[in-house]
Amino acid sequence: MFRVACATLALVLSLSAAQAQQLDFDGELRVGATSLNGGEGIGAADLIVGFDFFRTVPLGAELGFYGFAGKAGRPHETYAALTWNDTWRLGFTPSAYDSVLISTFDHTAPRLGSNRVEYTRALATVEPIRRGAVPWGLSYTGTFGQTTVVASAHHASKGDFTAVALAVSREWENFTLAGAVEGVWADIVTTDGVNAKIGGTYDFGRTRMGLAYLHPGANARPDTLALDLAFSATKGLDLLAFGEISLDDKDDAYGVAADFILRDSTSWIMSATESRDGTAFHATLEQRF
Repeated sequence: MFRVACATLALVLSLSAAQAQQLDFDGELRVGATSLNGGEGIGAADLIVGFDFFRTVPLGAELGFYGFAGKAGRPHETYAALTWNDTWRLGFTPSAYDSVLISTFDHTAPRLGSNRVEYTRALATVEPIRRGAVPWGLSYTGTFGQTTVVASAHHASKGDFTAVALAVSREWENFTLAGAVEGVWADIVTTDGVNAKIGGTYDFGRTRMGLAYLHPGANARPDTLALDLAFSATKGLDLLAFGEISLDDKDDAYGVAADFILRDSTSWIMSATESRDGTAFHATLEQRF
């Protein structure tokens, strides 16, 4: 089904190229190395590319990718969807659950982040990454003043699951509060239940602190506290401390990092982590869009 969707989208792209607006990139690309698994190179992406077909009609398309590449293979999810007014998306589109409170490990240690996808990502994301069960669906994004609401519904024939998600975030001058919930109904591979998370970030000036409570029940993981602290030591250097502490004390992960900000959109990140995989060191070049 995904190949058919891509082929159809490619045909529409070719017919509309002359009238299309410029490409819009949103997300991150990462390459680097880690000492995990005896040492390996790592690539990671969480990226959406979108554009409008016409100048006067808000019909467009998005293509995207979330996943990793290394010794363990290429666990990933790909996205392809039609969009209307940057509000409605139809096709293979990201879950609303993934729009808030994503793991700090994706940024500081992508290889370890790939092992911990179940803690902060939707089951609608975990299933294609772990078992190739690609869901299709519909999503809505709306902004009301300082509040953003994202809702989505997905279904996958492989794995036979349906997932409905809602995420809400609100920004104040120095504080951001966000929460998300995903309900899952499944018959074969996946776990029925609920994923939920709530958390906030406060900016003190040179210091930023985040705290979140994670309940990845549908992903069969224990409740977890996620904490992160960032201190701007000098211009171009942030010092980070972060962790995900499971309440059953069986799958903790934490670390420290130095984020060398080469420019607003590019960082070189050196980190050390401790987890059930052992002590590890990571070097990551990150490009943000």
